[in-house]
Amino acid sequence: MTFSATIDPVPSSAHRASPDAVVRVDLLFHSDLRRVGGQSVLGAAADGRAHGIGRDAPLFTTPAGGEPLPLLDPCISRHQLSVTYDAGRGVFEVSQGSGARRPLGFFDPQGAEVRPTELRPGALVAVGDRALLRLSVGAIPEPPPGPELTGLGEQADSLRARVRALAACDDTVLISGPTGAGKEQAALALHRWGARASGPFVAVNCAAIPEQLIESELFGHVKGAFSGAIVARRGLFEEARGGTLFLDEIGDLSLPAQAKVLRVLQDHRLRAVGAVSEVPVDVRVVAATHRDLLREVEAGRFREDLFGRLEGFSVAVPPLSARREDIPVFFSRFFASRVASGKDPARWLRAASELAPPLPMSFFLRQLARDWPRNVRELERFAAATALSCEQAVVFASPQPGARPAEVAQGRVGEDELRRLLEAHEHVSQRVARALGVSTTTLDRWLREHGIVRPCDLTEARVRAALDDAGGDAVQAARALAVSTRGLKLRLRELGLAPGASR
Repeated sequence: MTFSATIDPVPSSAHRASPDAVVRVDLLFHSDLRRVGGQSVLGAAADGRAHGIGRDAPLFTTPAGGEPLPLLDPCISRHQLSVTYDAGRGVFEVSQGSGARRPLGFFDPQGAEVRPTELRPGALVAVGDRALLRLSVGAIPEPPPGPELTGLGEQADSLRARVRALAACDDTVLISGPTGAGKEQAALALHRWGARASGPFVAVNCAAIPEQLIESELFGHVKGAFSGAIVARRGLFEEARGGTLFLDEIGDLSLPAQAKVLRVLQDHRLRAVGAVSEVPVDVRVVAATHRDLLREVEAGRFREDLFGRLEGFSVAVPPLSARREDIPVFFSRFFASRVASGKDPARWLRAASELAPPLPMSFFLRQLARDWPRNVRELERFAAATALSCEQAVVFASPQPGARPAEVAQGRVGEDELRRLLEAHEHVSQRVARALGVSTTTLDRWLREHGIVRPCDLTEARVRAALDDAGGDAVQAARALAVSTRGLKLRLRELGLAPGASR
């Protein structure tokens, strides 16, 4: 079955690919959540070639920068789908592979279902409930030097490129963006990707310090400078000597404090509160704000000369709603970090060949549609709350010494999950039961309740009929019977129908 685009042959300029553009595939969901965020380059966008995607190919680079891996999911066929980019029309054509094990679904960047004739760059293709692929066209992605500023798509690429360029210089940088969008991560990347990476990174939220203490916090004070100053204290500018000082929410500084900050930026010298002389200071300043500083200048709340000092080298961090493809990446990272702090993170972060994913793909699709007004910070808290909810409703619990199976299984496993486990473990009941932490008796009861046929349930007449219909081909017969080939062969031996079997 082939799906192809038949829309207006004149694409918008936003979808025209440059001559050196490549087709990229991003993993927005994988049955092993540790794989979310992986990327693969299929080839040149203008070559008109079809590119196959399946269990063993192509290779996806992992978000952590490890060895590239294929999908490695036993529930995805070796030839699951084929992708072609039509550069002339700016659309993708997707073909389902022969013998594909999972149906394909098609979605827009917000997770809403679309027709396969609407696959513009940024469209999503679901492989059953096991993988969610994002199709895009752009330059070859360059992996970030560190864990900061992870993300997929053009927004993340542009942000990393801008930060990397500014990290190479030592000028003051202004980072703008809404609250919770990740401005501190951008500042940290500027520090770690630059020449001052070996020095300290000192961050301060200017809005959180009382106005009467801000100058002392930033510039320090001498003994006796004011009531309560019983000892001298170094300020944050000196604490960051040789490194980076991050002034978050600089738009909340008072005008007198702004004047002092400007003096330090211009002269690279500072005077502590109560001091009579200045001292040199070697520090790079990175400032951030969620305010429109130009409007603040017009309103008289921000110094124009300080704004002029900051505006030349700037970075804009977009809101999460403008980079929805990063929602699964951030969520998976926050979720993994939360469950990794527990006693048994393997229950939630496991190889795809063992157990069903802890969270279904439909859950991730719903998150793509949310606006996230408080941006990455809101998503982080949501991921933590989700991890806590999962821990309180464990289905695949590790057995405790002396515990009965009924005490181990906290809930009934769904039909889809059971079928995946059976396929992954070649329909060997003992292995599936061991993976679930239950007895084979409990597993057999669940299989009967869901109407799932096991090889041992097959009658001789049913087996003979399936073999006759398949022309003696055990692989085709097993597929028709919805059991594994290995399970069928074992049943043939039990029934005395296999070569060399005795009745």
